[in-house]
Amino acid sequence: MKILISAVGDTDPIRNFHDGPLLHIVRVYRPEKIVLVHSERSLTKHDKLVKALKSIKDYSPEIIQDGGVLPDEQVAIFDKMYDTVSSIVKKYISDDEIILNISSATPQIISAMFAVNRISDFNVTAVQVMTPQQKSNEGLRHDNQEDIDTLIETNLDNQSDYENRTLKDTGSKFSQDLTKRNLKALIDNYDYQGALELLKKQKSFSNIKELRKKLTEISDTIKIQGMPDKIVKANLSTQAKSALNSYLNIDRNHKQGNIAEVLIRVKSLVEFILENYLNNHFLDVITYKEDGKPFLNASKYPEILKKFQEDAKTRDQEYHSGYLSLPAYIGILKFFEPNHDLLKHIYKIQEINQVRNQVAHSLQAFDRKNLKKVSSAVFASKQILLASFDIDNHWFSFYEDLNQEIKKLL
Repeated sequence: MKILISAVGDTDPIRNFHDGPLLHIVRVYRPEKIVLVHSERSLTKHDKLVKALKSIKDYSPEIIQDGGVLPDEQVAIFDKMYDTVSSIVKKYISDDEIILNISSATPQIISAMFAVNRISDFNVTAVQVMTPQQKSNEGLRHDNQEDIDTLIETNLDNQSDYENRTLKDTGSKFSQDLTKRNLKALIDNYDYQGALELLKKQKSFSNIKELRKKLTEISDTIKIQGMPDKIVKANLSTQAKSALNSYLNIDRNHKQGNIAEVLIRVKSLVEFILENYLNNHFLDVITYKEDGKPFLNASKYPEILKKFQEDAKTRDQEYHSGYLSLPAYIGILKFFEPNHDLLKHIYKIQEINQVRNQVAHSLQAFDRKNLKKVSSAVFASKQILLASFDIDNHWFSFYEDLNQEIKKLL
């Protein structure tokens, strides 16, 4: 069913020997149902309006009134009109074809009709009507007090060869600006997949191919925990690139509020850095099994193994059969360098280790009281990274710089 939803303005139903906007849209589109939205002022002409609508030859629509009667003092308030129009349109959204009249009534009602069509994504048809003289109606008197039968009889549009003055609203510029705003918000939140999905719905958009390419590349890279091409090509060691990329992912997730992901990843990053540090400074302290997992070289460093065994008796120690994880790495570092500057930062990671294990290995939710500890751990991981690798500070704004590159294409 074709349904027209329309407010009623001063120009309706007939003005200056021609259809007003409402009557003209009905004449062209012939909707089966007409939903009228009346103000106190327009309600006085309801009977005349219905008679004009039913005067169209071979046409008998269902005409109803919806939304109550709008108080005259509210029809100039956009927020109220938007709520009213939006609620009415929602009632009729189904498989029906909805048409909105965006030429009748106050500017606020017209704007509300336009906004509902463009912002709410209801996928309706919005129609405006050009004046017969193709310019403003200003100065032309209204015919509201004239006899309706006389107005219908003298209506020049009430002929078979009338001029179609309707114009469908495409609102392409408005839609593009709205899409740009939403894209910028998604990109600022590092939601590249969301931005890509939104962009897929656009048919004509400036730089759309380059935008899709950049968003696809970074989105696909993040999905597999890959390394962005710019980092791959950086003049850094392989270990530094891996550690930097891991930290940038942690930092991005922290800014997005993905705390569970941060908890899981920050420990892995610090373990990677410590493993690299110990391999570079203390030869053969770490040995590797066939599956690549790191273990303490207990045959060469039995005193460290003895220390671990003593520690395991007095406190919960995450150390099994010589397999190395964060507590063990800390133990090895303390054995060789008990006053190392890194330890104060590493302890910040250790502080959240129990919380991390609860999130990673159980169904427990993250307790918000630990948010500050997570933020401290992220900061600490950056200090550990900087102390362990020669990485220029500009790399730490990688995603912010990428966001600016993408937004420049909008």
